[in-house]
Amino acid sequence: MRKLTLRLPTLLPSFIFIAALAVAGALAAGGCGSGGSQDNPPLPDVVIRAVAQFLDVGQRYQLDGSDSTDPNGDSSKLTYRWRLISGGPDTKFDDHCKDDFEQICFTNSDDPCSDDAESFCHDNADCGEFGVCQTNKGTTSPDCTTGICNIGLGAENAQATMLANVAGPFTVRLTAVGASSNGTGTMILDTYPSLYVVGSLFEFGGTQGGAVGEVADAAEFAAGAVKGAADPVNGNLVVIDAAIGALRVFDVHTGAILGSFGESDRFVTDPTALAFRADNSRLYVAQSDGDVLIFDAATGLLISTFGNVGANPTALAFAAESGDLLVVNGAAGSGVRVFGADGSGKGVLGETASEVAEPIDVDLLGDPATALLVADATGGVVKCGIDGNDCGPFGNVGDMLVDGSPSALAVNPSSADTDNEVLIADPVGKRVIACDASGENCETFGDTADLESDYNDVFFAPSAAPTTTTTLPEATTTTLP
Repeated sequence: MRKLTLRLPTLLPSFIFIAALAVAGALAAGGCGSGGSQDNPPLPDVVIRAVAQFLDVGQRYQLDGSDSTDPNGDSSKLTYRWRLISGGPDTKFDDHCKDDFEQICFTNSDDPCSDDAESFCHDNADCGEFGVCQTNKGTTSPDCTTGICNIGLGAENAQATMLANVAGPFTVRLTAVGASSNGTGTMILDTYPSLYVVGSLFEFGGTQGGAVGEVADAAEFAAGAVKGAADPVNGNLVVIDAAIGALRVFDVHTGAILGSFGESDRFVTDPTALAFRADNSRLYVAQSDGDVLIFDAATGLLISTFGNVGANPTALAFAAESGDLLVVNGAAGSGVRVFGADGSGKGVLGETASEVAEPIDVDLLGDPATALLVADATGGVVKCGIDGNDCGPFGNVGDMLVDGSPSALAVNPSSADTDNEVLIADPVGKRVIACDASGENCETFGDTADLESDYNDVFFAPSAAPTTTTTLPEATTTTLP
């Protein structure tokens, strides 16, 4: 059994929720000249602090309720109970070593009987008529440096930790039991969008690149995946499976295959590129012959056909202000082509035909967008103004690429919280490269190197970063005897 040691930093007040609603009332009863009343005592003030309210999937939340107070008695005698109200089906609070809260543990050792080392016991009675348990009641744990693991008690302390094992949000509730009443507080925690590498479907923390793993059903159903995107309605993963010419959908929380996207199986035959338009929840799917179909993201129903954008499109994106469709196809000197909302061609965007040798992917940089990034399959990334002019190399990322790379790029929706702002798929180097917004500081992103992947595409899901703090008020009290 391996030992997992988690060294927790000092808990800092990044978020406080105080649920302190006093319910005052009098219960009157009278009869035969007698009467009385009973006041409901005020609730404990519940304070929840978190080191970070937003984390990558695969990281741990660190929560602290020890600043809670009891107006009815000694606050140091408050006892606590954490509950997960919503989140992943297998998410739970961690158990910790009794002698060292900074160590997470999972099991205790079995103690041997003194007269039979092959027999194990929990107390003396387990050892038979004459045996005595050597150390009694499990006083060691293979996961703890010393002492035992407080199995099943991870939710019973003022402090608690919890692994973000799936995409958030998670809702946690803390109940503080005081001398005369209970108080409750609730906090909503969320996760940054994860990065997905296409060619099967591998998930990584979106800000640091920690490996989460291959999506649950990806090995069976995404082996032929070539492109991917996140559904803005529910965060689910939509990929193009080139082997069967279909759109497959995976649950963003469980990784389970959900089937085809809506009624795309009736109309899509040879998809090569896709993009969601978040402002109206529409999915645009381009086929190899250049025809583009538009589906409703919520229902999956075919809404309309867009028109033809030319043969073998490799990537779609939407212009920031106009909403025009931007298309690249990998052909030498083709540039970034622009199409209006009615499907009419508007020509090539700015200088992109002359400045990008083989455009293979395109995305917008900044919020609001201030620049255009175009992946050049001959070994570079080109940065242009939003109008396609004033183009030049994107920092020094070209020094890390050779002909045949990159295959794709994606701008991080959590760019405000990380320097890893632009992610670039490098199929030749078998890695994902992360750069800051200038492109001057680039390196392999986290654990993304040497996957069993063709590194065909990279995308984030969900498609937007969490931005607000949400709380749920509590207005109940329990009067204790």
